Amino acid sequence: MDDERPDVLTIGRLAHRTGLSVRTLRFWSDEGAVPPVARSAGGYRLYDAESVARVELVRTLRELGLGLDDVCRILSGRTTVAEVADAHVAALDAQIRSLKVSRAVLSTVAKRDSTVEETALMNRLARLSAAERKQIIDEFKEE
Repeated sequence: MDDERPDVLTIGRLAHRTGLSVRTLRFWSDEGAVPPVARSAGGYRLYDAESVARVELVRTLRELGLGLDDVCRILSGRTTVAEVADAHVAALDAQIRSLKVSRAVLSTVAKRDSTVEETALMNRLARLSAAERKQIIDEFKEE
């Protein structure tokens, strides 16, 4: 099939070279992240050395937690890696804060052997914003 063009790879050979499954590569291809450079006479997808590098970039970005939509926006030049990375850092920071709150609540529940009601109250209080906590304290003082 690719004997006429030894510079191209079938999707199977690309999978073998990159260590990814054919299914993953086909999905990425269908989504536009790793489009084939050509098609064989039989309609098979064909890839080149640049495709191998593109697959490695897509894999790296995916391993860092970027969605395929973001990856495609980066590859098409509609955004930069830095812009997407900045947004993901902010999202990760929010997740880390939320996980720290959950950990603190669960740690306290475990130490105090809290009831379900106490657990729910602690969780609600722990998740209040600073403004909400201040409002509750101010209302308490007024009463």
